[in-house]
Amino acid sequence: MQSQMFTQKNIGVLQLRPSSINQPRRSKGKQLEKKKLPEFSQGTSFTKKFARPINYLRPIIRCPTQRYNMKTRYGRGFTLDEIKNAGLNPQYARSIGIAVDHRRQDMCLETRELNVKRLKAYLAKLILFPGKTTRKLALKQGKAEPMTDAKKEDKKPRKMIVPEAPKEKLDLPAAKEQSDEKKVLPMLDQKLREKPQTITPEMKNTFSFKKLRIERVKQRYAGVRKKRAEIAQKEAEEKATKETSQSVSYT
Repeated sequence: MQSQMFTQKNIGVLQLRPSSINQPRRSKGKQLEKKKLPEFSQGTSFTKKFARPINYLRPIIRCPTQRYNMKTRYGRGFTLDEIKNAGLNPQYARSIGIAVDHRRQDMCLETRELNVKRLKAYLAKLILFPGKTTRKLALKQGKAEPMTDAKKEDKKPRKMIVPEAPKEKLDLPAAKEQSDEKKVLPMLDQKLREKPQTITPEMKNTFSFKKLRIERVKQRYAGVRKKRAEIAQKEAEEKATKETSQSVSYT
């Protein structure tokens, strides 16, 4: 009887449990079906409305741990401090194709300055088209004139005139290189190896490991040594005051 009840219970659980065996494929299919709707085909979708960069601008960071910190790679996004130093805010930066990561914290000054320069170089090359929000702000500030009936008629859609293709082939290597780039502002290859140089007697006499160990010990015991020096100075002052008092009493 117990075994029969146990099997019935299992059957009930299996019936109530939703099946999610092929969930990623199903979600992709839903997205494709959604794009076939008439509202998407008329050009009201987000991809057809706005012209945005294909790839986001990523920061250049160092790999973690002492083993790989000499290598550089692309990070997930710029920190809030880097965006602030570049004169931007996170919301506006995301809207113009800059990746922002609010979790990352950059403690290295060199990489922070490098990423700020990277942002400023991107902004110098960026071309922004005026949108509706900029026109509304201009109307509020009185810098733009309101649309009249004549201007509205001029703004009506007209037939597209397709220009004839040029007969001569144009060589555009710069445009070809720009179109082939997968990353926005790709980082240059770093030359980690230094050129060979002659070993001087000063190099032979310097022991870098020993020097590092000494500096580390100094840093570790700096507080203890400072406290000892203060105690010794107080004791010397007390001893000097006692000697002066004894000399005065003898006289």
